[in-house]
Amino acid sequence: MKKILAVLLALALVLGFAGCAKNKNTNETTTANPADTGNALNIVCTIFPQYDFVRAITKDVKGVELKMLLAPGDESHSYSATLEDISAIDSADLFIYVGGESDEWVKDVLKTASPKKTIALVDLVKTLEESDEGIIAAEKEEEEEAGAADEHVWTSLGNAIAITEALQKAISELDPDNAQTYKTNAQAYEKEIADIDAQFTAFLAGVKNKTIVIADRNPFRYFCEEYGIKAVAAFSGCSSNNEIPLAVQNELIKAIKDNNLKYVYVIELNSSNYADSIASQTGAEKLVLNSFHNLSKADFEGGKTYADMMRENYETLSKSMA
Repeated sequence: MKKILAVLLALALVLGFAGCAKNKNTNETTTANPADTGNALNIVCTIFPQYDFVRAITKDVKGVELKMLLAPGDESHSYSATLEDISAIDSADLFIYVGGESDEWVKDVLKTASPKKTIALVDLVKTLEESDEGIIAAEKEEEEEAGAADEHVWTSLGNAIAITEALQKAISELDPDNAQTYKTNAQAYEKEIADIDAQFTAFLAGVKNKTIVIADRNPFRYFCEEYGIKAVAAFSGCSSNNEIPLAVQNELIKAIKDNNLKYVYVIELNSSNYADSIASQTGAEKLVLNSFHNLSKADFEGGKTYADMMRENYETLSKSMA
């Protein structure tokens, strides 16, 4: 490492990322596109969305080393950077993170680590302010941060296309010899995402009741804005809570009954005990919506993509909102 080990150790002990909460967790790294490390383009991503976009862009290009800091299957809201992670960021040609208030840790890391180029996803698209609309248990700390950007920009398919295009251009600048391949790959993935967007648009145009109830956090603000969906959820997308108080459960139950809904949703990889209880009390069926922060180790190793997970969301919502 280029910097003083003691400083990095201090950072590693106190920093967490992109998940908004303050809990800690051990992480691991994964690598795609095994490279000729003597002449590698080294790209480091914090969580799955940007990892997947870069994986699609760099498909079949030799000499690209791609790393995701969050271990597959781990909860993004409890990640903590390690010395190994900071070292990876320091030696990266391109470091991609989410940005915003939950990524304040990055500012501290970049005081000691020196990647060649950094990109924050929130700088690539128009952001929306965090909102308590539809959130039953708004937290005091969130209320005090009025005006902060909602960081879950990737849940919008339109944003996913814009982010992929921007990342393609940045990678092409770093590796102009393969620029045409990067552009071709990006255009193919952007079309795949656009086709899914067209499916959502066509289906939801005919849906009268666009209310959904999420017995979980709600990281879907951009997605809901895109299609006019009203979400009622226990917590905001960056809430540190994972236990739903009885009073909040009762409000979720009331929302299901008032809107005559047959389904209640949870986020992938999260506990569904509260949703199970709510489902049993309302007769609703529990369904999973992907928020794309992460995926299981088996799905990651199987090559599942953001587009695959968004298609799963389409199948879920087209079934439950029909």
